Amino acid sequence: MSANKKNADREAIRNFKKVLQRFNQFDPKMQVSTILTLIEVIEADLTGTVLSPTDIEDKVGLKPGTATRNIYYWGDGHKQMSGSYGLVDVALSIEDRRRRELTLTHKGKAFAHHLIEELKDGKATG
Repeated sequence: MSANKKNADREAIRNFKKVLQRFNQFDPKMQVSTILTLIEVIEADLTGTVLSPTDIEDKVGLKPGTATRNIYYWGDGHKQMSGSYGLVDVALSIEDRRRRELTLTHKGKAFAHHLIEELKDGKATG
């Protein structure tokens, strides 16, 4: 393996570690599925799509209760759990009042921007 390749790989791992450290600030015992829940909402925001809790269940491979807890964790929280970080908004769909839609809040978009910058070059802005 060339020295350039090793340096690039090492930098990629450092950037990934910095992103994980950002999540660690929320909860040092956070499960991967909780991280993946937010990542799915971020990816949907970047592609202009809106997810439902069922989409999170399917994409992350979670049971309904776990998906809901993870969503509340990143959203407004719940009286029986930690979280309430205000990064995800849960709203009723205008087209189908039975469907809930997940979107990033302004705070969530700012957090996503920092994560993306960390992954791209290891330097978060703003």
